[in-house]
Amino acid sequence: MKHTIIFFLIIFSTLKVEAKKMVYPIEIISGMADIIVIGEIDIVKDNSYTFKISETLKGKVYKTISVQKFKEWTCDTRFGKVLKGQKLCLFLKKGSTNWTIINGSTGELLISNNYITLGGDEEYIHVDYKFTPYRLLIEEFKNGIREFSKCYRFIGEYDFMDKKAHFEQICDDKQISKFKSINKFSAWLYKRMTKYPVVKV
Repeated sequence: MKHTIIFFLIIFSTLKVEAKKMVYPIEIISGMADIIVIGEIDIVKDNSYTFKISETLKGKVYKTISVQKFKEWTCDTRFGKVLKGQKLCLFLKKGSTNWTIINGSTGELLISNNYITLGGDEEYIHVDYKFTPYRLLIEEFKNGIREFSKCYRFIGEYDFMDKKAHFEQICDDKQISKFKSINKFSAWLYKRMTKYPVVKV
Protein backbone atom coordinates (compact mmCIF):
# COMPACT_ATOMS: atom_id res chain seq x y z
CA MET A 1 0.00 0.00 0.00
CA LYS A 2 2.84 2.37 0.92
CA HIS A 3 4.59 1.78 -2.41
CA THR A 4 1.33 2.33 -4.31
CA ILE A 5 0.77 5.70 -2.63
CA ILE A 6 4.36 6.76 -3.34
CA PHE A 7 3.98 5.61 -6.95
CA PHE A 8 0.97 7.86 -7.54
CA LEU A 9 2.66 10.78 -5.80
CA ILE A 10 5.53 10.37 -8.28
CA ILE A 11 3.08 10.45 -11.19
CA PHE A 12 1.36 13.57 -9.88
CA SER A 13 4.74 15.25 -9.39
CA THR A 14 5.53 14.87 -13.11
CA LEU A 15 2.38 16.72 -14.16
CA LYS A 16 3.31 20.25 -15.17
CA VAL A 17 0.30 22.54 -15.05
CA GLU A 18 1.93 25.16 -17.23
CA ALA A 19 3.39 22.65 -19.71
CA LYS A 20 0.62 20.05 -19.78
CA LYS A 21 3.10 17.29 -20.57
CA MET A 22 3.59 14.30 -18.32
CA VAL A 23 7.30 13.60 -18.48
CA TYR A 24 8.13 9.91 -18.10
CA PRO A 25 11.20 9.03 -16.00
CA ILE A 26 13.95 6.96 -17.63
CA GLU A 27 12.95 3.80 -15.73
CA ILE A 28 9.37 4.09 -17.02
CA ILE A 29 10.28 4.48 -20.70
CA SER A 30 12.81 1.66 -20.33
CA GLY A 31 10.21 -0.61 -18.77
CA MET A 32 7.59 0.27 -21.40
CA ALA A 33 9.77 0.01 -24.51
CA ASP A 34 9.45 -2.89 -26.94
CA ILE A 35 12.96 -2.12 -28.15
CA ILE A 36 15.75 0.19 -27.00
CA VAL A 37 18.32 0.81 -29.72
CA ILE A 38 21.51 2.73 -30.46
CA GLY A 39 22.31 3.89 -33.98
CA GLU A 40 22.10 6.77 -36.42
CA ILE A 41 19.64 8.41 -38.78
CA ASP A 42 20.15 7.23 -42.36
CA ILE A 43 17.30 8.76 -44.40
CA VAL A 44 15.09 11.70 -43.37
CA LYS A 45 11.50 11.82 -44.66
CA ASP A 46 8.62 14.24 -44.03
CA ASN A 47 7.09 12.46 -41.03
CA SER A 48 9.58 9.71 -40.30
CA TYR A 49 13.21 8.69 -40.63
CA THR A 50 15.07 5.50 -41.43
CA PHE A 51 17.26 4.48 -38.51
CA LYS A 52 20.31 2.27 -38.90
CA ILE A 53 20.82 0.25 -35.71
CA SER A 54 24.31 -0.50 -34.42
CA GLU A 55 23.35 -1.95 -31.03
CA THR A 56 20.18 -3.29 -29.40
CA LEU A 57 19.86 -2.87 -25.63
CA LYS A 58 16.40 -4.43 -25.35
CA GLY A 59 14.08 -6.44 -27.56
CA LYS A 60 14.24 -8.00 -31.00
CA VAL A 61 17.29 -7.22 -33.13
CA TYR A 62 16.81 -5.28 -36.38
CA LYS A 63 19.33 -3.76 -38.79
CA THR A 64 17.16 -0.88 -40.01
CA ILE A 65 13.77 0.46 -38.90
CA SER A 66 11.39 3.28 -39.81
CA VAL A 67 10.74 5.67 -36.92
CA GLN A 68 7.80 8.08 -36.74
CA LYS A 69 8.87 11.61 -35.81
CA PHE A 70 7.17 12.77 -32.63
CA LYS A 71 4.90 15.79 -32.93
CA GLU A 72 6.67 18.81 -31.47
CA TRP A 73 4.75 21.48 -29.58
CA THR A 74 5.46 24.37 -27.23
CA CYS A 75 6.30 22.16 -24.26
CA ASP A 76 8.02 19.30 -26.05
CA THR A 77 10.59 20.27 -28.63
CA ARG A 78 13.45 18.29 -30.12
CA PHE A 79 17.08 19.19 -29.34
CA GLY A 80 17.49 20.23 -32.98
CA LYS A 81 16.47 19.51 -36.56
CA VAL A 82 16.30 15.86 -37.64
CA LEU A 83 19.47 15.26 -39.66
CA LYS A 84 21.15 12.34 -41.40
CA GLY A 85 24.02 10.99 -39.31
CA GLN A 86 22.66 11.98 -35.90
CA LYS A 87 23.57 9.34 -33.32
CA LEU A 88 20.68 8.51 -31.01
CA CYS A 89 19.36 6.18 -28.36
CA LEU A 90 15.67 5.47 -29.00
CA PHE A 91 13.01 4.02 -26.69
CA LEU A 92 10.35 2.64 -29.01
CA LYS A 93 6.95 0.99 -29.19
CA LYS A 94 5.78 -0.91 -32.26
CA GLY A 95 3.24 1.09 -34.27
CA SER A 96 0.99 -0.03 -37.11
CA THR A 97 3.47 1.09 -39.78
CA ASN A 98 6.43 2.78 -38.06
CA TRP A 99 8.08 2.52 -34.66
CA THR A 100 6.90 5.29 -32.33
CA ILE A 101 9.06 7.18 -29.83
CA ILE A 102 7.88 6.93 -26.22
CA ASN A 103 7.01 10.26 -24.58
CA GLY A 104 8.35 12.49 -27.34
CA SER A 105 11.74 14.07 -26.66
CA THR A 106 12.16 11.97 -23.50
CA GLY A 107 12.52 8.82 -25.61
CA GLU A 108 14.86 10.24 -28.27
CA LEU A 109 18.27 10.95 -26.75
CA LEU A 110 21.22 12.45 -28.61
CA ILE A 111 24.64 10.81 -28.32
CA SER A 112 27.48 13.34 -28.65
CA ASN A 113 31.20 12.85 -28.03
CA ASN A 114 30.51 9.47 -26.36
CA TYR A 115 28.12 11.07 -23.84
CA ILE A 116 24.35 10.94 -23.46
CA THR A 117 22.09 13.27 -21.44
CA LEU A 118 18.84 11.97 -19.96
CA GLY A 119 15.75 13.82 -21.12
CA GLY A 120 13.22 13.77 -18.28
CA ASP A 121 12.69 16.53 -15.73
CA GLU A 122 13.43 14.11 -12.90
CA GLU A 123 16.79 13.10 -14.37
CA TYR A 124 18.80 15.70 -12.50
CA ILE A 125 21.67 15.15 -10.09
CA HIS A 126 23.22 17.41 -7.47
CA VAL A 127 26.68 18.57 -8.52
CA ASP A 128 28.65 21.42 -6.93
CA TYR A 129 25.64 22.68 -4.96
CA LYS A 130 23.35 22.88 -7.99
CA PHE A 131 21.11 20.56 -9.97
CA THR A 132 22.27 19.61 -13.44
CA PRO A 133 20.92 17.22 -16.12
CA TYR A 134 22.27 13.69 -15.74
CA ARG A 135 24.98 13.38 -18.40
CA LEU A 136 27.06 10.22 -18.53
CA LEU A 137 29.32 8.16 -20.75
CA ILE A 138 27.40 6.13 -23.31
CA GLU A 139 29.07 2.87 -22.24
CA GLU A 140 27.94 3.36 -18.64
CA PHE A 141 24.43 4.18 -19.86
CA LYS A 142 24.24 1.17 -22.18
CA ASN A 143 25.40 -1.28 -19.52
CA GLY A 144 22.90 0.08 -17.01
CA ILE A 145 19.90 0.09 -19.37
CA ARG A 146 20.72 -3.35 -20.79
CA GLU A 147 20.83 -4.96 -17.34
CA PHE A 148 17.80 -2.98 -16.12
CA SER A 149 15.80 -4.38 -19.04
CA LYS A 150 16.73 -7.93 -18.04
CA CYS A 151 15.31 -7.31 -14.57
CA TYR A 152 12.21 -5.12 -14.92
CA ARG A 153 9.25 -4.42 -17.18
CA PHE A 154 6.47 -1.89 -16.70
CA ILE A 155 2.85 -3.06 -16.75
CA GLY A 156 -0.06 -0.71 -17.41
CA GLU A 157 -0.20 2.96 -18.31
CA TYR A 158 1.91 5.66 -16.68
CA ASP A 159 -1.24 7.52 -15.70
CA PHE A 160 -2.76 8.42 -12.35
CA MET A 161 -6.01 6.76 -13.52
CA ASP A 162 -4.36 3.34 -13.85
CA LYS A 163 -4.35 2.05 -10.30
CA LYS A 164 -2.96 -1.32 -11.40
CA ALA A 165 0.20 0.08 -12.99
CA HIS A 166 3.36 -1.50 -11.59
CA PHE A 167 6.74 -3.00 -12.41
CA GLU A 168 7.39 -6.72 -12.69
CA GLN A 169 10.72 -8.18 -11.58
CA ILE A 170 11.49 -10.71 -14.31
CA CYS A 171 14.82 -11.97 -12.97
CA ASP A 172 16.01 -13.54 -9.74
CA ASP A 173 17.44 -11.61 -6.80
CA LYS A 174 20.98 -12.61 -7.77
CA GLN A 175 20.55 -10.82 -11.10
CA ILE A 176 19.19 -7.76 -9.28
CA SER A 177 22.31 -7.67 -7.12
CA LYS A 178 24.45 -7.84 -10.25
CA PHE A 179 22.44 -5.07 -11.91
CA LYS A 180 22.71 -2.57 -9.07
CA SER A 181 26.46 -3.08 -8.70
CA ILE A 182 27.46 -2.59 -12.36
CA ASN A 183 28.17 1.14 -12.15
CA LYS A 184 26.95 4.39 -10.59
CA PHE A 185 24.15 4.75 -13.13
CA SER A 186 22.73 1.28 -12.44
CA ALA A 187 22.93 1.95 -8.68
CA TRP A 188 21.04 5.21 -9.28
CA LEU A 189 18.38 3.37 -11.29
CA TYR A 190 18.00 0.69 -8.63
CA LYS A 191 17.50 3.32 -5.92
CA ARG A 192 14.73 4.91 -8.00
CA MET A 193 12.99 1.55 -8.33
CA THR A 194 12.41 1.39 -4.56
CA LYS A 195 9.71 4.06 -5.03
CA TYR A 196 7.49 1.83 -7.19
CA PRO A 197 5.31 -1.21 -6.54
CA VAL A 198 7.29 -4.20 -7.87
CA VAL A 199 5.81 -7.69 -8.31
CA LYS A 200 8.07 -10.72 -8.66
CA VAL A 201 7.06 -13.10 -11.46
